[in-house]
Amino acid sequence: MKIKFLFMLYLLLGFISAANAMDERLFKEADAIYMSAVDGDEDQVERAIEYFDGLNESAPYDLLVKTYRGSIETLMAAHVFMPWNKMKHAELGAEMMDDALDELAAEHDSTTLGGTALSVRMRLIAAHTFFRFPRFLNRYQDSKELVADILASAQFKKSSTNSKNSLYGLAALMAEADGDKQKQAEFLGKIQ
Repeated sequence: MKIKFLFMLYLLLGFISAANAMDERLFKEADAIYMSAVDGDEDQVERAIEYFDGLNESAPYDLLVKTYRGSIETLMAAHVFMPWNKMKHAELGAEMMDDALDELAAEHDSTTLGGTALSVRMRLIAAHTFFRFPRFLNRYQDSKELVADILASAQFKKSSTNSKNSLYGLAALMAEADGDKQKQAEFLGKIQ
């Protein structure tokens, strides 16, 4: 009886953890579409929204999805005509990302997806997004602070090579924008 109970408990816990896990295949598809949208493919913006809206938003992945959705929302600003609509999308997207970052918890440091902690992924998405904002929206400093936070985090040292390269590339762009050629070369030299 005890073995049967333990077996049932094992199955139940396995089911719960599987139910709370994000479908990594679907996430990779959504991420690829997102990257196409970021690279300027206007047709992929709506598609990325559909994919991320369809992802399993169970904890702790709900904040990751919210961060991506916020970033995609800001991309909408580039594809609408009227200035007030551009601002609406930019502000809504930034607010979504800010809210997600404010809710980060220890579980986001320990939960990984694709070899990178969710907290690092979320900060990296927001940093890249804020870096692309026009300077008059005053998000450049937020982007720099996120990059500094990621570089100082223990989770970053364990991140995937792609995540590290993405951060080093962004840090190099920031150093270039700040006119610091030495730092730019330093970050470019870290890219593998």
